[in-house]
Amino acid sequence: MNYVILDLEWNTAFSRQKKAFVNEIIEFGAVKLNDDFEVLSTFSEFVKPQISSKLNSHVKKLTHIRNTDLVDADPYQVVYERFGDWAQEGSDGVPPIFMSWGDMDIRTLISNNQYFFKDPKIHYLSEYVDLQAYFMKVQNLPKGKQIGLSDAAEYINEDPDQFTHHRALDDSKLTAVILKKIYEYDSFEDAIVDCDDELYKRILFTPYYIKDLDDKQIDRSSLNCHCMHCGKDAEQTSDWNFSSNSFHAFFRCNDCGIKYRVNISFKRSYNQIATRKTVIEVRPRKKKSNSQLPSQPQKQ
Repeated sequence: MNYVILDLEWNTAFSRQKKAFVNEIIEFGAVKLNDDFEVLSTFSEFVKPQISSKLNSHVKKLTHIRNTDLVDADPYQVVYERFGDWAQEGSDGVPPIFMSWGDMDIRTLISNNQYFFKDPKIHYLSEYVDLQAYFMKVQNLPKGKQIGLSDAAEYINEDPDQFTHHRALDDSKLTAVILKKIYEYDSFEDAIVDCDDELYKRILFTPYYIKDLDDKQIDRSSLNCHCMHCGKDAEQTSDWNFSSNSFHAFFRCNDCGIKYRVNISFKRSYNQIATRKTVIEVRPRKKKSNSQLPSQPQKQ
């Protein structure tokens, strides 16, 4: 069994065709490992941009890749196939397990395939492991905060500066060092996911905020407000208004006389709705006393 750790660099380019921004891949970098996680071979190639020939300043500063580096490179369609041939080479018909630090690289690869081939399917992608998620699980880190590659290396006492940062091949090499140090057979096997239709549906799904309160996906009980002092139901005193991706309404506790502003948003992802709600007590503004009022000039 071979393993391939993939890392990509991309340029955020505006596509007139899609009328939207696309993360266009400009560099492939990967290492191929054997069962002992020893490096068998490497892959490193620039990709000639087709959506926008100009790299944005952030990408140039982060990667130190320049427009001149990409002039003589092959386009995505060619590099994609060449990478696939390299990844499968020496596998004896057994597809390698692909890995990356976080799933953004796989998402970007799929979206580039969708853009350039009109087909998201990666024909050489069979099984996949998100090594960032695997690292956090093995190290018992909280799910809410994702850890970057360099921080992960330092966390396990590996020097991230042994490789160049934010370059595709070097980042994949650093990821291989981390994997070899933290690998546990049982937990790793559990982390492997099949690259089936369900995976593509999940990755290609675009999250969105629900803007209609009549949407049947919403749990309507979340639209209630309880007084933070007495715990009783507060009465809604205004209509719900939608702005900045969330709904807003005012409530009043008839027993306590306290007013509340409720803000709530519903974000739809592939397999769930994330509800975020805040209840803020509205305090009456203090009237200025006469001593605080600005003095009026006296008439002469």
